[in-house]
Amino acid sequence: MADSVRLYAGTQQGLLVWRSRNGGWVEVSHSFGAGIIDSISGCRQNPQRVFIGAAHDGLYRTEDAGKQWVKVLEGDIRSVTVDPTEDDVVYAGIEPVGLYRSEDRGRHWEELSSLRELPEEVRKHWWYPRPPHQGHVRNIFVHPDNPNTIYLCLEHGGIVRSFNRGTSWEDVSRGIDYLDIHVISSLPHLFSPYYVATARGFFTSDEPAQGWTRAEHGFTRDYFHDFLFLRPSRDRERPTMLIATADKSPGYWDRRAMPGPQSSAAWMAPSRGTG
Repeated sequence: MADSVRLYAGTQQGLLVWRSRNGGWVEVSHSFGAGIIDSISGCRQNPQRVFIGAAHDGLYRTEDAGKQWVKVLEGDIRSVTVDPTEDDVVYAGIEPVGLYRSEDRGRHWEELSSLRELPEEVRKHWWYPRPPHQGHVRNIFVHPDNPNTIYLCLEHGGIVRSFNRGTSWEDVSRGIDYLDIHVISSLPHLFSPYYVATARGFFTSDEPAQGWTRAEHGFTRDYFHDFLFLRPSRDRERPTMLIATADKSPGYWDRRAMPGPQSSAAWMAPSRGTG
C-alpha cells in the first residue's frame, strides 16, 4: 500500500486517524475524546477535507486531513455524505429524523423539510427503542451516477427516496417487516440491483418501490449493519461485497465491558502529503 493513504475510524471513544507507512499503519491523531463518532465522509477531489458526525454534538470538518477540526453544524448528527459528484455539496442526517444540505462545504445549510411532510402512515414508524425513542437518519446514499437520486435509511423507520435532490420523497420499505435500516447501496455504477442491510435481514431489489426480497443464502448471522463493495479487478467483473454482521440484536452482542474503542464508522482517503 502506498504511503499516501489515511484511515479515519469513528469509535465510541472518539476519532482515530492512521497513516500508511512502510507497509504498515501509524496512528497520527486521536480526537474528540469520548465522543461518539457515528459517521464519516470524505471528498474525492479534495481528500484532505473530511466530515465527521458526532452524536449529540454536531458535524465537524477538517481541511488538513485531521490536524484541525471546525464545527459546521449543531445537532444530533447520525449520518453525513459528501455528494460523490460534487465535493462542495454535503448532506447531514439528524435525530429526530431530518436532513440538511450544504452547497458550500458546510458554511451554510438548508433543511430539506419535505422529508418531515411525508404522510403520517409513514412517519408513525419513525422511532428508536432507547430514550427519547426518536428515529434518526442512519445512512444517506447519493447515487454517484445521478446525484438527484437519494436514498435514506431510517433507524427505525424504513427507506425513503427522492429523485429530485430532496424536493419530494416516497417510502420504499415494502417487503421489510422490521424497519431498523442501516445501509443501502446499488451495485457500483448501476441503478439495480439495490442492497440494504437491516437489523433483521439482508435484502435486495431491482426496483425498491416494488418491494424487497431476502438475499441471505450462505449467511450464518442474522444481524446486518454495514457493507461495501471492493473495486473489481476487471471492468466486467462483479465487485466483491464485504458485510459486517452479528448474532441477534445489539442487546445480545453489545458488551460495554469490552476493552478498547468500538468502531462506529470508517473512511479511507489519500493524504496527498499533508503530513
